[in-house]
Amino acid sequence: MPARAGARLRERRWPVSSVDTYTSLLLVSIDGRPLASTVATRLIMSRITDAANLPDSFELEFTDPAGTVLDDAGVKIGSSVVLTVSENGPQPPAKLLDGEVTALDREDLAGVLRTRVRGLDRSHRLFRGRRVAAYVDKTAADIVREVAQRAGVKVARIEAPATVLAHVTQDNLSDWVFLRRIADATGCTFSVGEQGLVFAPPTPAGDAPEGAESARDDPVVIEHGMNTLALRATVTSASQVPQVEVRGWDPVQKQAVVSTAPAKTTVVELPTVTPEKVAGTFNGPTYVAPDGDGQTPTQDRLAKAVADRIAGGFAEIEATVRGSAKLRSGTAVALKGFGAPFDGRYTTTEAVHEFSPEVGYTTTLIVSNASDRSLFGVANGGWAAGESARMPGVVSALVSDIDDPDAQGRVKLTFPYLSADYVSGWARTVQAGAARDRGAIVLPEVGDEVLVAFEGGRFDRPYVIGGLFNGKDTPIDGWGAVQKNGEVIRRSFTSRTGMEVVFTEESGTEKLEISTNERAQRVTLTQTSQKGIEIISEGPVMVTAKQDATVKADQGALKLSASSIEVKATGGVTIEGATLSMKSQGTAELQGTSVAVKGQASAELSASGPTTVRGAVVNIN
Repeated sequence: MPARAGARLRERRWPVSSVDTYTSLLLVSIDGRPLASTVATRLIMSRITDAANLPDSFELEFTDPAGTVLDDAGVKIGSSVVLTVSENGPQPPAKLLDGEVTALDREDLAGVLRTRVRGLDRSHRLFRGRRVAAYVDKTAADIVREVAQRAGVKVARIEAPATVLAHVTQDNLSDWVFLRRIADATGCTFSVGEQGLVFAPPTPAGDAPEGAESARDDPVVIEHGMNTLALRATVTSASQVPQVEVRGWDPVQKQAVVSTAPAKTTVVELPTVTPEKVAGTFNGPTYVAPDGDGQTPTQDRLAKAVADRIAGGFAEIEATVRGSAKLRSGTAVALKGFGAPFDGRYTTTEAVHEFSPEVGYTTTLIVSNASDRSLFGVANGGWAAGESARMPGVVSALVSDIDDPDAQGRVKLTFPYLSADYVSGWARTVQAGAARDRGAIVLPEVGDEVLVAFEGGRFDRPYVIGGLFNGKDTPIDGWGAVQKNGEVIRRSFTSRTGMEVVFTEESGTEKLEISTNERAQRVTLTQTSQKGIEIISEGPVMVTAKQDATVKADQGALKLSASSIEVKATGGVTIEGATLSMKSQGTAELQGTSVAVKGQASAELSASGPTTVRGAVVNIN
């Protein structure tokens, strides 16, 4: 149905009662005072719009030849306005809107001045400004109440799921759009009336009167030939699906979580046709939403809410009827006398009460569950405006917490460019080669700057994809040591305490070095023709083997150099070589329980000084 259909219906004119009757119907109070009679006679049009998920609005248009209406009425931006309708019958006047002036217009139409006063109910404060905030371990009701109280909006009734949500993000959204998102995710609607904010599931269409009742009995019956001035009803298969599927990922169980809901709605009841039948006519595919959070309870609710919203769009109405204050947004109405498949029960999404001298008091009802036809809704993509805001690309952030209670290597983040107070939920971190029992583990520290991407562009689902150097956090040896003559000559990995793995690739000094803090202990592998290895320690070095240990030099020499050398074995010690030479700069001593010196060919014992051979018995030959 075209978005301007309702406007065209309202532009039609029907013969009604006199101006006196019109002015007696609408009672206007400004800052607690009734509108002066001299100003009331200049009022040529009044419109009050009551729409689901939007602030109620009003518009008062005056002829103003002298340009004095605003002064005469005492109207200014911020003035309090109460609009009440007095209908025939014993019932007291019904309040249509209690709001405040937010805009003033003046027009010159072919030399005729007109003044227009426009305003909203007090919930418009929820639209003012944007906010970045986090709500931790709270239910949807807790969050709604906190947002309303912060904006100074009274709370009348909240009916929302009792599930505690670990972390909910308000990502640079107005309070109103944020509440709209929560409402969409939980299958609720919200509005602000005389008693305050009401956040609850929509009124079921089944609450409308049964078919036996007439418009004479109840104005919520929209009956052909009775109270209906104009109507357009539509049943459509457009965008209808047999089923909704919401998919998400559970990283704990490493599996997809799939929630489904059939195409059913509570806001339209037609005896002869259902959304499932309409969708089944053309064998439409399942609607898949990859927006799940991996938690079955919340995904189930989201699937049901999306299914209800899509299915609710299969039947739409725009009707102008004789005015009644009982016809409001969220009212269940019955359509009667228009034939199948249109007769049935519906929940209204918008009601426009209009007063004019030519037409009198009329109410235009709109039923369009899946389509927000207000200017705000059109500009923001209809009901999809309640979805999470998208964050394309990547941003930088600071790590604020690494103590993951579930020990999954996650971190919390702050985004100083966006908010001084906001702290994210637990964000997963990208690790090179991560898989079962393998992969790198490089967890950022608190205070580190990191680069962050967002799952599906959703700000409330961040992933840390790497760390960033900056003007204060620089490499341990600075950037000057990294490149030379246009080539990268150094690549390294450094731990928090200064332990390093360094790859140096400068011509002639290629090497791999593993070292501890200040390089006090290091192992160096040189990438030269000698292919050498150097191990340096400023403290003790111990090599322990549970079994054999072998040190082998196939071609070169093996050298041991120390202030003293001790060779000890619990078993035998064998020294073997082509030749054996042992030399001491001082005394040399060979000692054992028994000592044998043998030469296979010859043996010689000599000294440049005296030689002593001593024993209990000395045998020579």
